Amino acid sequence: MSFYTNIRLKASGALSAVLLLMLPLVTATAQTGTQEQEEIVTTELDLFTRADAELVLSLNEAIDIALEESFSVFQLKQSYLSSAYSLESARRQLKTRIDFSSTIPSISEGISPTFYYNPDTGQQEINYLRSGRTNFNGRISVSQPLITNGSISLSARLSGNQSFNELSGGREPVENRSIQPNVGINFTQPLFQYNDIKASLRNAELNFEQLDRTYTESELGQINMITNQFYALFQAQKRLENLGKSFQLSETNYNTGQRKYSAGLIAEVEKMSLEVNWANDLDALEQQKNAHEQQQFTFNRAMGLPLETEIWVDASEEYRPIEVDMDRALELAFQNRADIRLQEISIEQSEMSLAQTRSRGRPDLQINAGYDITGTSTLSDLGIDDSWRDHLTEAFNGDNSNNNTNVSLTLSIPIFDWGRNRLSVERSMVSLATAQRRMTETEENLKRDVINRVRSVEAAKRSMEIQVQNQVISERTYEIDRTRFDRGEITITDLLRSQTQYNNTQTAFLSALIGYERAKASLKEITLWDWETDQAVTRRTTPPTAFTRGGGI
Repeated sequence: MSFYTNIRLKASGALSAVLLLMLPLVTATAQTGTQEQEEIVTTELDLFTRADAELVLSLNEAIDIALEESFSVFQLKQSYLSSAYSLESARRQLKTRIDFSSTIPSISEGISPTFYYNPDTGQQEINYLRSGRTNFNGRISVSQPLITNGSISLSARLSGNQSFNELSGGREPVENRSIQPNVGINFTQPLFQYNDIKASLRNAELNFEQLDRTYTESELGQINMITNQFYALFQAQKRLENLGKSFQLSETNYNTGQRKYSAGLIAEVEKMSLEVNWANDLDALEQQKNAHEQQQFTFNRAMGLPLETEIWVDASEEYRPIEVDMDRALELAFQNRADIRLQEISIEQSEMSLAQTRSRGRPDLQINAGYDITGTSTLSDLGIDDSWRDHLTEAFNGDNSNNNTNVSLTLSIPIFDWGRNRLSVERSMVSLATAQRRMTETEENLKRDVINRVRSVEAAKRSMEIQVQNQVISERTYEIDRTRFDRGEITITDLLRSQTQYNNTQTAFLSALIGYERAKASLKEITLWDWETDQAVTRRTTPPTAFTRGGGI
């Protein structure tokens, strides 16, 4: 007679220990020979499966989600946008600028003591002066920067004031009102000064080119990171699945051993070996459930999804070999990667910094020229009793205006600064020399990285081909040994050895497959070339520009 013990596994490490302690008690009834009952253990495995998942994702689907939701891609796009704004700002510094300022109005009143000589009494007497002033002014200027680092500006200003001064003692107050317009043009041009406007624009262009060239590489780096996390979750998922299968095999072997022990066909020590193997597989299964959950959390954060989202990754277990030529890989890397161009940009920026530093130690000659027309209503007979309109009309009368011209040539010569500028020049020269030397290092490092990744692909390919053969052999070997054990041709030890070899081969095959896929992704990243489709890698997202945020600028 047989009885069945049904056990549902939960995520608790304590369960393994309890079951391990209970097994000797449960199996004690089978130790007296063929007359005792057989014990058949059946375990219901509570494992995460495809049906339990909220999302089932292929690698491409996971990448698409990550490129939209992950924080890393968000940071990449924001950096690109910031550089686009900087470039546009530098370009617009050469555009015409209009500024307006005004004070409407400024009013002040006050009273103060004043001493005066009274001829009637022949003494100094004190009196009080009450005064007030009302001012208003407005100014508009239109300036045009020049690519030569100079500027031309037009300006118009209108100011007016009204004042009164009143002494105590019944004296007549003194009141005044006036308006003064001004229209002028001014030109400024440094002759030997470093051209900051041109340099600022060029720097912004180089910075944007630097980020634009690395955008695809950075995006592919994020894709490679998601690919690694995808396969890490797939590995944890498959390992959980394989351990479940291994546990079921152990359980089958354990039940077979129970029956043979009850029939007196095997010794108790062999039965106990099967029992220990069953318990060890149960514990490994529990540990892998925890490892799978932790990897799920890591993958979700890389994707930009909530931790609690349960995902099943649907990865191909098909072996897809590629052929890689070392010379072509080197050619593609040097052709597609931005590393060399980035060093050229660094050298150019260092040269610009050196030129700017040197210019500070040279004489500076600056030309300033201006012409303006200034009118005033106080040149006429108008006073406080006349309206503001009359004053404004009179101020623009040709008889009340003056033409003013100014021309200056300013020369500045640095005489002595304790060698500070010379040291700054030396420091800039060191930076330039470092940038030039880094070019050679960059070329060698890129060459080294390509060679290493090509060799990694080749090594992973060889390992994969070996594991393909090992998987076929170990699976067939275990099937044969399982049949031989049922017939009594081999011992428990031989069966357990065969089962362990089969489990290890499954794990090794999965690791080799994932290692090969990761090696291919790494080679794709360094060469910017898809070796499976034999075509160049292109951007999968559209980087933002300064005109696609908040309606543009």
